[in-house]
Amino acid sequence: MKKLTLTLAALMVSGAVCAADKPADQPWHNEKPLPYTPYAPTKLMPQVCKQKQALAYLEELKSGKKDIYTVKSNDHGGKGANDSGWLTWTIDNPDKLIPCPKGGASATEVGMCWKELNDEPTVIGLVRVAPGTAIPHYHREMECYYGLSGEGLTWSQGRMQHFQPGDYIEIPSKAMHYTPNTYDDQDLIYMYWFPQDGKFSTFKYQWPQDVGPGETLMFDFIPYTQSHAVREGRGGYGFDAVRPQ
Repeated sequence: MKKLTLTLAALMVSGAVCAADKPADQPWHNEKPLPYTPYAPTKLMPQVCKQKQALAYLEELKSGKKDIYTVKSNDHGGKGANDSGWLTWTIDNPDKLIPCPKGGASATEVGMCWKELNDEPTVIGLVRVAPGTAIPHYHREMECYYGLSGEGLTWSQGRMQHFQPGDYIEIPSKAMHYTPNTYDDQDLIYMYWFPQDGKFSTFKYQWPQDVGPGETLMFDFIPYTQSHAVREGRGGYGFDAVRPQ
């Protein structure tokens, strides 16, 4: 399965494959997880997020030259992304990608759709998250978000903070993060990118179900127990399935 190859976002998110998670194999990769990102959402793009392809995509989206449907995959010197447009999957068959319905993430079984924009040299994409849907996780790669529409909360600086259109989030390597949609009537949509890492097939996401008791305790401090979505856990991927309770 190539979720976001999804994003978690996401999804989206926020997804991941079962690649070996080599600790600190690059100077910008942390060896141990952080309980949260130390950075608050900001209207100014963090310096570390200023990557060439990401900046080009953001300029198109922010200026209105392109929207979430017309923006093109593998543009601006990028390559390797799935160019099939907005995709999702089903609980019964998480390995089969299907088109995202017209109703967006809220009309899917799993509460998430994503669109891949770039895989190399930098992983970039868009995520649509249904109301209430998100799960805390972390990964070796440092990540950036930019809010396009909708409203959510994000786990940063040890508390939930507002995440709105025009907000950036800087998420360091292995920082636990979680950005649920707090709107009742529309998707939370944001662009995500990994400014220092490409080739999503080498990524490995860690979820509460994947870690030992020490890291489980860290996840327990994140206020996510009331989320109506939980990871199904099949296939070894981060966003392999989300099941409503």
